[in-house]
This record gives sequence, C-alpha cells and structure tokens, in this order.
Amino acid sequence: MRILPSPLRHCLPLALCALLGSQAQAAEAPGVEADLVDANRYLLLYSATADERFLDRLDATGKHLQAALAQRQDATTLRTLWASYEQGRQQMLAEHAARKLDQNGEMARSLKLAEPLDAYLQAHPLATPGLADDLRSRALLTARLANLQKVDGPRAEAEAANVKALDERIQQRIDALAKSDPALHDELDKRWRYLQVSQRNGQQLLYPFNAQIEAMLGKLAGA
Repeated sequence: MRILPSPLRHCLPLALCALLGSQAQAAEAPGVEADLVDANRYLLLYSATADERFLDRLDATGKHLQAALAQRQDATTLRTLWASYEQGRQQMLAEHAARKLDQNGEMARSLKLAEPLDAYLQAHPLATPGLADDLRSRALLTARLANLQKVDGPRAEAEAANVKALDERIQQRIDALAKSDPALHDELDKRWRYLQVSQRNGQQLLYPFNAQIEAMLGKLAGA
C-alpha cells in the first residue's frame, strides 16, 4: 500500500509543536485532547488493518474536534496542526490508491503523521488525567505497537515497556470504583480482564481490544 514520504515535510514541524507549550490555555473546552488521541488511534488502526471503517471514525472525530475548537484559546494553532495532519493523511491515501505505498510504507507514514499530534499532547499534558484518558492512551499505545512491530522493532520494544505501568494504573482506577459505583466497577472490570487475554502469539487482537475500549469509554461517558 505505501512508501515513506516527502509529504511529511509538509507536516507541522515537531519543533513548532514543542514551542506550543508557551501557549497553554487556562479555560478550555474538554474533549479536544481526547479527539487528538482518538484521531491518531484511528489512523494507526487503519494502517494496521486496511479497514476503511477506521477512516470513517477518524472523519467523525475530526468534525467533533473542529466544532470544539471555537472555545479554545489556541484554536488557530490547533486548526493549523489539524490542517497539516489532514493534508498528510489525504496525500497518503492518494498514494495508496495509486499503488505507490505498500502496507509497511503506509504504517511508517501513519506513524510519522501522528508525531505532530503526539508532540502537541506532550506539550499540553492534562492536569488531572482520569480513567477515560488512561484507556485512550492504552488504546493508542496498542494501535501504535501494531504498526511498530511491523516496521520498527527497536522502537516497538521501547514502547512495549510502557504497557505494564499503564495497565496497572488502569486496574487501580477500576478497583477504586468498587465502593463508589459497584455496577460500573463490575462492568469495566469484566471488560478490562477480557482484554488481558484477547491476544494471539503475544500480541493484542486489534478488533476486540478496540471494541472493548470503546465500550468502556461509553460506559464512563454515561456514568
């Protein structure tokens, strides 16, 4: 499906993203950071599976993000970042359609496209990330690993080292719900434990993993 790119030079440089920390905002609409995490996850799930339904989810996430930007103090910066991301994504898809990229090339391109959004999120960490944020981070990590294991083994090993600590924190947060919301605790705990065994040859199965994470996020949103 694809090759490694020149269009990535048109992506917002990582150095610029790092400078965005000085523009951190005080009163911002919730959800934008979550949308950026989800956008990267859906693109990486698409490149790992070639399932265009993940592109549909990405498009919906982009629309939600654009609507939320009106309340952001750094809306202009985020619009520029998102426009660059979208330009790179469309060019990647066009090259795929023209058979200029194989699947490994597409994975490498998607990982590169994700870097500016990752850099922005690192420059603007959430003050008090909750269980939903940790679940999103875990889902993104799983999607990233699925790509890295095909195209960048050393980096995949480095990223995999983050799994244990994140999983332990998620389990602790779920356990903490046992007294305050037993029904929610039982539902989330059941799904989370299922995820621990949804593997093949030591690797997470992307479809059941993503589906369970989405279900858990839905439960938390409705709680």
